[in-house]
Amino acid sequence: MLRDDSDFFATRYEDMVREPDATWRDWVADAAAGEDKMLFVAEDGDAWLGVVGAFVRVNSLEVQLISMWVDPEARGRGVARDLIRAVATWTLGRGSTRVVLFVQEANTPARKLYERAGFTLTGDRAPATAGRSAFKLILAAPVADLLA
Repeated sequence: MLRDDSDFFATRYEDMVREPDATWRDWVADAAAGEDKMLFVAEDGDAWLGVVGAFVRVNSLEVQLISMWVDPEARGRGVARDLIRAVATWTLGRGSTRVVLFVQEANTPARKLYERAGFTLTGDRAPATAGRSAFKLILAAPVADLLA
C-alpha cells in the first residue's frame, strides 16, 4: 500500500519502516481501544479490500481521517465510501462534529472521491512531509454531511 502508492501518501515508506515496532503496536492497541484513535478494515471473506485510520485532533470536536487505501481491484465498488461512513459514525459516537483530512495535491482521483463523499476544500494547503516537494490540500466535512 504505502510502498506501491507512495506518491499519494503524506509519509514515505522509507521513513515509516524506520519506526520501531513498538510504535505500530502502540498505535494499533490505542486504535483497538477506540477512544482517541480507530482503524477500520473493509473485508470480503479473508481478503482486505481497504483500510482507513482516524484520530481525534487537538480540537476534540475534530477527527482526522488518515491513510485511506482501497485495493485497486475493489475500487469503484463503494468500499471507500463505506470506510468514510465508518469514520463518520465513530466520530459522531464520540461526540465530535467534523472530519478533516489531507490529500496530496496531485491525487486528483482521491480528492474527487472525498468531494463526492461530502468533503470540501478548506482553502488551505500544507507542504508535504520532509523529503517531498509536493503539497497537500486540506478538506473537511461536518459529520452529518458524511452520513447523509
